[in-house]
Amino acid sequence: MTLDESTFAQTEYAPDVVAFNAAMGALVREMGWPPESAQAYRVQARERLAALAPDGVLPRSPRAREITIPLPDGSMSARVFDATSPTGLYLHVHGGGWAVGAADEQDAYLEDLARGTGQTVVSLDYPLAPERRFPGLLDDCEAAARHLLDHAPQEFGVTVATLGGESSGANLALAVALRLREHPAAVALRALNLCYGVYDLTLTPSARNWDDARGGVLTTARMRWYAEQYVPDLAHRADPAASPLYAQLAGLPPTLLTVGTEDPLLDDSLFLYARLLAAHSPVQVQVVPGAGHSFNMHPLSVTGPANAAVYRFLTAALTT
Repeated sequence: MTLDESTFAQTEYAPDVVAFNAAMGALVREMGWPPESAQAYRVQARERLAALAPDGVLPRSPRAREITIPLPDGSMSARVFDATSPTGLYLHVHGGGWAVGAADEQDAYLEDLARGTGQTVVSLDYPLAPERRFPGLLDDCEAAARHLLDHAPQEFGVTVATLGGESSGANLALAVALRLREHPAAVALRALNLCYGVYDLTLTPSARNWDDARGGVLTTARMRWYAEQYVPDLAHRADPAASPLYAQLAGLPPTLLTVGTEDPLLDDSLFLYARLLAAHSPVQVQVVPGAGHSFNMHPLSVTGPANAAVYRFLTAALTT
């Protein structure tokens, strides 16, 4: 995976990807903005997600099981996809702008991830903003990840692990990895898989300049709303724990960044890639021509190759 001018020179994208970006843009415009409340928006977003399925029902995997993770103050649910002969544990943090989404909203994607990597996948069903905001939400994710890593040999029969997420989930995954770097768990992380993440809550240039006309599921107005739910105080949005782009990034495990050229968070991944290189932290990037936000959750022509690259990366991380 290399990054050069040819990545951005393509002017014609795959027709199915172009059509998908347009359809998703139309879908979010129909929902209106801003939402009445985060709670109402969650219901609406889940209904819209189910409507994308052929039968209008949110797909549920028969392979998934639920567990409860104890936290210092309470507990957190998680969704588990057991590999037949697990080679490791993959900790997953779902997206949704910290305010929407759930661990059971991407079953097919996580089932394929477990099958493609041979790792048992555990997806955190973390509390959402604004009910649980920064830094409490991040604290909960760290505590859950630390418990799973400390108990991985006993509970999952593995001694190696990886971590990843999408969008706001990639933000949380990287922030957790930075905390684990400072205070390691019993099982160390071998790799990070960060898909179209948001790493600067003050908004990078691409995130600041993405209106409804650009298409896709994410716009500047929506990004500002999501950031407000998670970190309402503007002064705290550049805190490295909230915006990992500003963190000291040396000493992280090998990282794969995935993003599309038609994603408002493109600059987040490009800037993070440069910062990781400068910090001498091993990093690879795949920039997918024409792909928009959340593309790899949907059956598009670019999805298979992009996800296959992720599987190869995560598999290699456990064998080197």
